Amino acid sequence: MRKGINLILSLLFGLAVFGFFFYRSGVNDVFSVFSNIHPLYLGIFFVISSLTFVPTVWRWGVVLKAHKKNIPFLSLLKYTLVGYAVSYVTPSVKVGGEPLRAYMLNKEHNVDLKTASSTIIIEKFVEFSGGAILGLVGLFLFFSLPGINFWLKLVMSISLFLGFLILSIIYYRTVMGRGSFSSLFVFFRLNKIAKWKNFVLTIRGVEKHMHKFFVESKKAFVLSFLTYFLYMIMVVFEFKFLLLGLGLDESIRTVLLSITIAGFANFIPVPAALGFLEAGQASLFSLIRKEGSIGFALSIVSRIRALIFVAIGFSLITYFSGNQFSDKIRKKNSKSGRK
Repeated sequence: MRKGINLILSLLFGLAVFGFFFYRSGVNDVFSVFSNIHPLYLGIFFVISSLTFVPTVWRWGVVLKAHKKNIPFLSLLKYTLVGYAVSYVTPSVKVGGEPLRAYMLNKEHNVDLKTASSTIIIEKFVEFSGGAILGLVGLFLFFSLPGINFWLKLVMSISLFLGFLILSIIYYRTVMGRGSFSSLFVFFRLNKIAKWKNFVLTIRGVEKHMHKFFVESKKAFVLSFLTYFLYMIMVVFEFKFLLLGLGLDESIRTVLLSITIAGFANFIPVPAALGFLEAGQASLFSLIRKEGSIGFALSIVSRIRALIFVAIGFSLITYFSGNQFSDKIRKKNSKSGRK
């Protein structure tokens, strides 16, 4: 009940921010941006957007192979789309759907949940680490813009520093075999509570898998990072063609800044970063071109693209749920027949 209320409140807050920046950007100005659309460039944008899932799936596959698990590419793509869909509609845009990815991998390919969970955590660790490096580049470019408020610079710098610090601590403690997540549970003595004991043991099992990967699978670790940088190159082209599709031939600096803004917005605890993505992009283009409507229009097209993949993801969830229900009915009937 409480989670539902928090979700509704965050959505309402996001809608308020969305409405405010829509009005501030100029409703007519936003619609006028769409009058300059170039269908060919937008078509290329949507193709590249679809292909950006390939490096992510490849990265997860690399981690799984290091755990001696060879899973078909299309299966991993399916689970990745499902995870993306669930994450997008929850306040945790980047991680909300990961438990379902692990569950589906367990059900359809008999990969135990500890292994499935550890491979996903490692894959997300690489993603966040690569994102932090890109964020650092974006932050330097952001500081080069005139008229940036000092406190905004300070908040972004502290956020990025804390991100690097947390990732470094997790990596160091994992390599040393101490674990980070289970240590928090022990520190707060949650492992003494009966209903948490098994969960803490599961976390420790996951951390052992992570330790083994970081220590014994260094080539796979490096390769997983390379797949992330391939992903980022594709994202640069994705945003470039998105801007071209809106009739704008912007510099690489503007493209990287727009990507950085989108990255920061995704960590705001509001479903789909509603309102905050629009606020960030509109503010960026207000500074660069004095036309916040361009940034708002860019966000709208980005959302349309995202919602297409969300729809695909939930379709896959529905199909998976149907199969699971059919299997249960079949097993139940089989047991009844034996009796």
